[in-house]
Amino acid sequence: MTSSKPVYIYLHHPYSGAWLTVGRYIWLPETQSGEFLYAPLYCEREDAISIDPINLPLIPGQLFTTTRYKGLHDALRDCTPDAWGKQLISRQHGLSMNSHDREFLMFAGNSDRWGALALGQSKRPAVAALQTPKLSQIDQLIDELHTIAEHQPSKHPQLRKKLFATPSLGGARPKATVQDGLRYWLAKPNQNTDTCNIARLEFFALALGEACGLSVPAIQLHGHGQQTDTLLIERFDRSGPQRHMVLSGASLLETEYPPVKTGETNRWSYPRLAEQMRRCGCPKEDTIQLFKRMIFNAIIGNDDDHPRNHAIVFRANEKRWRLSPLFDVVPNPDEAPKRLSMQLCAGHFEISRSNLLADAEKFGLAATLAEETLDNFTQSVGAKAHKHIYVLARIQANAMTARIRSQLALLAE
Repeated sequence: MTSSKPVYIYLHHPYSGAWLTVGRYIWLPETQSGEFLYAPLYCEREDAISIDPINLPLIPGQLFTTTRYKGLHDALRDCTPDAWGKQLISRQHGLSMNSHDREFLMFAGNSDRWGALALGQSKRPAVAALQTPKLSQIDQLIDELHTIAEHQPSKHPQLRKKLFATPSLGGARPKATVQDGLRYWLAKPNQNTDTCNIARLEFFALALGEACGLSVPAIQLHGHGQQTDTLLIERFDRSGPQRHMVLSGASLLETEYPPVKTGETNRWSYPRLAEQMRRCGCPKEDTIQLFKRMIFNAIIGNDDDHPRNHAIVFRANEKRWRLSPLFDVVPNPDEAPKRLSMQLCAGHFEISRSNLLADAEKFGLAATLAEETLDNFTQSVGAKAHKHIYVLARIQANAMTARIRSQLALLAE
């Protein structure tokens, strides 16, 4: 059976801060499968940890085979770019958008990957430093992102060169990392084709979530209008030069996103995600936080809550995995959804009080405490929404206010 050349996987170790070779990956094109093996020298280290405790537990000598993502292990798929990054790679290298994810993984630069993994053809780690635009260049960066999205000639050639050199981030909308001292921010500008101010809508959702006790990254809103507003979100997978391991909800749920098989969404479930988080060592406070996030998405109408928009991050100071801060929370701009992308309880995606409470024990909540948590959280959202709605234009603010009132009434039934 033929196979690809070995690809070596490197980890920015959370304790030592050194780049280590943790294993090697091989793709088998005939079977559309992939093989991963931890490096023996890595396994011998006292500080060795798994890069994916669900799918790749640290077992010396065990060959891990997968057919998911046509042979790309979940942890590697997590650091592969999605739609926007793939567009940049496709245009830069002439790669078809239908190419195997493995090819996009190889072309994406190590410097800007999500999480703490990198890869290469050498057994010894070789990882370039992140050369990202500075926050002071944000206006020029926004211009350049617009010209790329609209297939227009470059206005700032040096910035475009940097953007094409770091196409590792996911999502469908244009975005880029900017640096401000030792802090790294993800810049997400509005697009000229947007029918509403998406940057302000996401800013509103994150600010409201934080006010109601949800963990949210630092956020800023840059600009003054539909065409120029840009949301800045601090990257939680970076602390200065140190990178942090991150695993998506899709990896935890052992599912593919986007779905490729009939019935794949049956694995998309908040209660199951809570159970998998516990398997990884996340504390009870994190599963309760996930329970509140599920409620929050139901209230604001964020039906883009698919498994790749949830994650856990490894905290070296605690030596354990924790639920990541909230990210990619954008209320549906056109209508109030009646269901979410993730199941609220076994087999049910529809938004209702009974569905939110049905599997509360999976989050670590007894029935009475779950009802109390739901009621207290919905009251908090209702009391604080008006303090943050001002960032939205009047028509959008009125629609969101009406939606929140309607959803709160529904969840009180």
